Amino acid sequence: MKKKVVRIAGTQGFYGDSPMGAIMVAMHGAADYLMHDALAELTLSILQKDKLKDPSLGYARDIEFHASKLYPIALSNGIKIVTDSGGLNPHSAAKKVKAILAKQGIENVKIAAIDGDDMMDKLSEFKALDNPLVNMDNGELYSESQYTPTHANVYIGAQSIKDALKKGANIILAGRVADPCLALGILAYEYNWDLTGPTQEDLNKMANGIMVGHILECGGQASGGNAYSEWLNRDYKFSNLGYPIAHVEEDGSAIITKLDNQNGKVSRNTIREQLVYEIHDPNAYITPDVIVDFTKISVTEISENKVLVNGAIGKERPEMLKLCIGQMEGYMTEQLFYFSYPYAYEKALAFVNAAKETWASLPFEYEDLRINFLGINGIHEDVAPDIPKEILDNMNEIGIRIAFRHKKAHTGKLLLQSVVCLGLNGPPGMNASMNWGKAGSIRLGLFPTLIPREYVDPQVTIY
Repeated sequence: MKKKVVRIAGTQGFYGDSPMGAIMVAMHGAADYLMHDALAELTLSILQKDKLKDPSLGYARDIEFHASKLYPIALSNGIKIVTDSGGLNPHSAAKKVKAILAKQGIENVKIAAIDGDDMMDKLSEFKALDNPLVNMDNGELYSESQYTPTHANVYIGAQSIKDALKKGANIILAGRVADPCLALGILAYEYNWDLTGPTQEDLNKMANGIMVGHILECGGQASGGNAYSEWLNRDYKFSNLGYPIAHVEEDGSAIITKLDNQNGKVSRNTIREQLVYEIHDPNAYITPDVIVDFTKISVTEISENKVLVNGAIGKERPEMLKLCIGQMEGYMTEQLFYFSYPYAYEKALAFVNAAKETWASLPFEYEDLRINFLGINGIHEDVAPDIPKEILDNMNEIGIRIAFRHKKAHTGKLLLQSVVCLGLNGPPGMNASMNWGKAGSIRLGLFPTLIPREYVDPQVTIY
């Protein structure tokens, strides 16, 4: 008897990712599931800004395009979609997708909204806990936070995905399900894995499911995109990148591949690089369902664009779950300035010095000022290596990014307007992006902490 294999394609790595790889997989019927990972901790803040403007929003809005173009193709080929694109508002997302599909005459579709990750109504209760909430980054206590919370979402696990599929869902729009748990939930449903992990065999299956989900969660990053070891000597183009597809067996071992007619590369190196991405401790990769030891994983290139992965080891799940509390922490205003050859760097320095002197004479308060010289320290800031003077003296052009953090919305605009005069009064050859009239954008900070698992109760609703 032929072994059962579940095919999961990792066809979205972030909110705004290209839909073309997913459409190609759907058109070719090359997967049983499309796994879309749209959420990062930053993304939740972006979605919250949308929700503050319109309470019906708060989901990844690219699902509107997916529902009109991608989902009909996938559904017609019997492919299910599992995504965390529900974001902060999975019910609204489900209703929106349902309506878009109905306009195309597609009505016999079960759409699952998964929530239970929203902890906003429990924050006052958490403040009174005997064990206070501690900021994982700096040790501060949440009980002492002076900022107003805007959203609070805890990472939930794979059981809700399994439950939604058992209820017949064709499309799952989840909230903050942990990224790799999207795949684990699919596999737990298909192979009826016990997610309570009562035996070491169960834990290892779950660990391999997490391994597969982690490989797929960043989309094209596992198939030649953003692959440092491959990119200089690559024999493929970055355009039309083929996203990774995992062919997974019951024990969780998987062959990772891609469509032959798309660009990219699935190799031992691309998979190894994705495996160590964002895991902190490879001996203890913590997820809501299982803690995974990645150190014994085997990665074997069995043929061109086919890599076998297996051997993850599972440990019992954590009793504390990560909670990310968004906080209203004021505003940010930024502006870009550019200076041309000759003496571009010297002009930029003269401008910065004049601007600082101007700001020092004004009665406007700000919390922080950041100035980056683009092309010199725009990314790595203080740890960027020094550039020899002879290079600085001969740069064709240089950009400056100036950014303020401030408490009052219009402070940054006033500070930038105060140096507009340097366009004529300052060094020659300056140009700028014209943002002078804009007030600062809302700055949502993040308070990452841990809460007891007992407070979390994910729910599945079918539309």
